[in-house]
Amino acid sequence: MSTIGPGTTHSTTPDPLTPHRSPGRSRRAAPRWLVAVVAAVIVFGGGTAAGIYWASHNNTPGLTTTTSGPVASVTAPSGAVNTAPSQASATALGTATSAVSSPVAGPVRAIAVYYIADVAGGPRLYREFHSLAVLNGSPALTAVTEMLRGTSVDPDYSSLWPKGVSVRSLTISGSLATVDLTGFVALGSSFEVASVQQLVYTVTAAEPTVQQVRLLVNGAVAPSGHMDWSAPISRANALDTQANVWILAPTQGAAVTSPVTVSVLGTGYEGNVPLKFYVGDRLVAATYVTTMMGGFAQAQTTIQLMPGTYELRAYNDNGQDSSLQLWDTKTFTVR
Repeated sequence: MSTIGPGTTHSTTPDPLTPHRSPGRSRRAAPRWLVAVVAAVIVFGGGTAAGIYWASHNNTPGLTTTTSGPVASVTAPSGAVNTAPSQASATALGTATSAVSSPVAGPVRAIAVYYIADVAGGPRLYREFHSLAVLNGSPALTAVTEMLRGTSVDPDYSSLWPKGVSVRSLTISGSLATVDLTGFVALGSSFEVASVQQLVYTVTAAEPTVQQVRLLVNGAVAPSGHMDWSAPISRANALDTQANVWILAPTQGAAVTSPVTVSVLGTGYEGNVPLKFYVGDRLVAATYVTTMMGGFAQAQTTIQLMPGTYELRAYNDNGQDSSLQLWDTKTFTVR
C-alpha cells in the first residue's frame, strides 16, 4: 500500500490536452443533478496549494451575445465521419468562407469530445480525446461529427443523440457558434439538458474563442417539449455538469511499467480522491491524491505494483459520512 507525500504534483489547466478514458464498470453514486458544491477552496497535499480550475467558458446558459469579427461557415460533407484531414482554421482568414462539399487534406489532431454517463443523481459529462483528421478545416465540426457518431472508447459513456443525426452547417461569428443539426434528442428534461450541454462543451473545447452556441434543427429552433433553446447557450457550471473525477493516466487498456504514474483531474470535499487497485474483486493496493474543493485541479502520484492486470477505481468523499462515491475506473496492465 502506498500513499502520496510531499512529492505529489498539482496543476490546473482547463481542458488539459491529456487523452484519457473514464468511468467505472461499477456504476457510482454521485451528487444530485445541480446540487450546489461548497465554494470554499481548501487544498491539502504536501503543503502545495493548487489554484482553482474552472472549466473554460463557464458562463450562465441562455445569455444573448452580440457578436462581431470574422465569420467562418462550414457544411459537413455527406457521410463524412472522421476520415477527412484538416487545414488552418477558416476563422483566421478574416472573411466568411463558402460552404464546402468535400474534405480538405491536412494533419490529424487530438480532439476533445464529451459524452454522457448516467450516474446516481443524474447525467454527467465525461471527456475523451480522439485522434481525428479535421473536417474542412474546422475542429468544431470535426468534434461535433464525432460526438454524434457515439463511438466513445469507454463503454460506460454514451451519446444520446439519435442515430443518423448529422451536422447541416456550423458557423462561427466572433464568440458565437451556430450549429444546425438534422435532428434533436427525444428524452426527459435532465437528459435533454445534458445532451445540449454535451454539444456546447464539445464545441467550446474545440474552438476556445467560442463562448456560446446557438442550436438549430433543420434551420429552426430545436423542437423541445421541455426547454426553450431559442437563445444562445453557454457552458453550464462545471461543478454541476461534469463528472467530479476523471482518471487521466493510466489510460484504458494501457501497458505500463512499475512504478505506475496515476494522474487525475478532480474536485470534491477537501479535494480528496481515494484511489484503489483491484485484481478481479480483490483490493490489492490503495493510495490517494489531493485535488481541490470548489473547483477542479489535476494531481498525480506513483505506486509500485507487481506485474499483472488491474482495475483502478477513483472516488471522492461526499463530506457527510465515511462513504465514498465511485466516479471513474481504468483497466490496465503492468508489464
